Amino acid sequence: MIKHIVFDFDGTIADSAHLGLQILNEFSEKYNYKKLTVDEWQTLNNMPIKERFRLIGLPLYRLPQASVEGLARYRQLIGSLKAFDGMKELLLALKANGLCLSIVSSNSVENIKSFLQKNKLEVFDNIISANNLFGKHKSIKKVLKQFNLGVAEVIYIGDELRDIEACKKISVKIISVAWGLDSLDLLKGGKPDYIAYKPHDIIEIIKGIAG
Repeated sequence: MIKHIVFDFDGTIADSAHLGLQILNEFSEKYNYKKLTVDEWQTLNNMPIKERFRLIGLPLYRLPQASVEGLARYRQLIGSLKAFDGMKELLLALKANGLCLSIVSSNSVENIKSFLQKNKLEVFDNIISANNLFGKHKSIKKVLKQFNLGVAEVIYIGDELRDIEACKKISVKIISVAWGLDSLDLLKGGKPDYIAYKPHDIIEIIKGIAG
């Protein structure tokens, strides 16, 4: 029985893809890679994340520094961000049904809390920043330990292939969402347990799991 739902943030709750592209292009001169057009950005969404950085010319060893600077810039621009249509209704419905809600994201706790406050979405029991882009499974395990949950009692909701890979490492089921950063084809290639095409689908999936 599902007791706790763990959400990714960017691309799952927050419609932030345009902000990601803007920040990436702002840092292109400093980190010596070319700016991307919208079409090029969308093409990258068909590739695993490491391959994206390789193609734009940003070495992985520079990612930690670039991430810190990117999150600081994100904080300055966060006032323009909105939640995806239907997301507020989804979160309120899940909460009304007695489910605990957490966020595990590579974004900062400060940025996430600011967004939730501005968008009147302060319904989460827990927010964890996964500092390592490729270590999200460790942060999900923290939620399991903190709330004394078995893997069958939690489900993760995210928009990227790396979310699927993280969940598979710890045998946690995942609902991949089709409205986020990674393309639907890329997500299907990762073989998620479920795919949601709109926020309301998540409610139906969870009802189905409950039988």
